[in-house]
Amino acid sequence: MSLEKKMEEKKKIKLIATDMDGTLVNDAKEVPASFAPWVLSHPDQQMVIASGRPYYTNEELFKEIKDHLIFIGDNGGLIYQQGQVLAKAGITAEEAKFCLDLFKDEPLANPILCGASQAICHDPKGDRNFLKQLDTYYIKRRYVEDLEAEVNSDEIIKFTVYIEGGAAESIYRQLPEMPGNLSAVLAGPEWIDIVNKDANKGAAVKKIADLKGIKQDEILAFGDYLNDLTMLEAAGTSYAMVNGHPDLKKIADHIAPSNNDEGVMQILQVY
Repeated sequence: MSLEKKMEEKKKIKLIATDMDGTLVNDAKEVPASFAPWVLSHPDQQMVIASGRPYYTNEELFKEIKDHLIFIGDNGGLIYQQGQVLAKAGITAEEAKFCLDLFKDEPLANPILCGASQAICHDPKGDRNFLKQLDTYYIKRRYVEDLEAEVNSDEIIKFTVYIEGGAAESIYRQLPEMPGNLSAVLAGPEWIDIVNKDANKGAAVKKIADLKGIKQDEILAFGDYLNDLTMLEAAGTSYAMVNGHPDLKKIADHIAPSNNDEGVMQILQVY
């Protein structure tokens, strides 16, 4: 894209939505040091953190600038800003039971019920890989023996499953068609999410844009995986990370440098 074209886009961008893992943060899960100063120096451009993580984890991560951000959590299941839930779309107790049953015989699966207030899962019991995932993504959680007995204990926003060894895509491709109001999405090499079919990052971005009176061509979005696809489609200008999933790069308007090279920030310097 020419510099002139980028400058034209810069003038009209009013909302920027970025995924977290594989996109904004590097593989060590570090946020670029220049991100917070950029947000604070661009008050006319609403920054949206659109993540598979729950909003409370990202709110803590960005606590110094949280009041300047809008959070899309659980892949679109919940939209949160300045202590207020703007919108949410979860799954029913029966749907949560269906999800649990779907993976009950999969030895690599670690299921998590993503409640509105906290995550509910099995105790890692020495599984360092699973514990590391929980510490990164689900800072509010409780351990239980029987997940099925917990489906009514909180409002379940999302069901997610951590697949050991990066085998999520092969298992995802073998899933049956989701019934009723459910939709399955590949959220990363080790993650499969099942959400309300009306809950996705694209729908959430559109909801925020409607609330703010922002047009599609005024939206810029960044992502790296298939759970970002609807968000990139909802944006007037979209970037897939060079380290992203091949299918996402096919539909993106542009390719951004790697998350490990602070690709989002490199592009934002133009905006």
